[in-house]
Amino acid sequence: MKSKQVTLGVLAVLAILAVAIIMPSLHIVRTEDAAVVRVWGVVDRVIPPGLNFVFWIPNTVDRFSLQVREQTFAFSAYSIDAQNISGYITVLYRLNPTPASIKTVAEEFVSLDNLESRIDGVFMEEIQNVFALKTALQIVEQRAILSGEIRERLSGVMGQFHVIVDNVAVESIQFSRAFEQAVEDRMITEQARMRAEEERDIALIVADQQLQVAGLEAQAVVVAAEADARALEIMQDAWGDLGAEVRDIMLRQLLINSWDGIMPRVVGGGAGEMQFIIDAMGITD
Repeated sequence: MKSKQVTLGVLAVLAILAVAIIMPSLHIVRTEDAAVVRVWGVVDRVIPPGLNFVFWIPNTVDRFSLQVREQTFAFSAYSIDAQNISGYITVLYRLNPTPASIKTVAEEFVSLDNLESRIDGVFMEEIQNVFALKTALQIVEQRAILSGEIRERLSGVMGQFHVIVDNVAVESIQFSRAFEQAVEDRMITEQARMRAEEERDIALIVADQQLQVAGLEAQAVVVAAEADARALEIMQDAWGDLGAEVRDIMLRQLLINSWDGIMPRVVGGGAGEMQFIIDAMGITD
């Protein structure tokens, strides 16, 4: 009985030792992490996501997050025309998940914190370089595409650090008060110029329309004059075939139709003209 108890005790100790040895060697790697095995401190390999057995002597396991990280930079820079610019830019980035990149980062930087300390300065330098290639006015006018340009430049540089830049957002940009006033004055001048051009275009359109109307009216006058002349020719041709008595009657009728009903106050040439009007109207004593 005593021997059996000793055996059970030994087995229990062995089980405890086995658990103490095995448990530290079991490593669960999440899909949003990467894990690197070091042998006596030297990077050996990258283990896949899931449950992995890595004997804890002489191995250690370091983890690197693959999740997207967000960093906001308060920057200060100068444009190509020496205008001071300041503001805030947010960068979203993550570690390249390929095993080769993870292994290289582990070898060169040991930890993700060391890598971020290194790339923070590079981020700032490249942001300043983008602004240094533009005039202050270009920065104002190209604000909508500025984030894309910074992202493209950072992506090209961060490749050597095995970092992927997902997005860049320019949160705010401030200029000196003198420059902001100059931009405001320029905008006011530009708006005044645009209004003047618009008013000029409207005036040209109105003038063109007036010319067209005047041309049509002049054409109408010419047509009317030609019609009157033609009518006169026809009348002259027709009267040439009439007798003197008929022409006299027609002349009297024309005179009556054209008279405004007001007797003239002054009649030149004696009483003959007055008598002609009386005769034409058929007035008798």
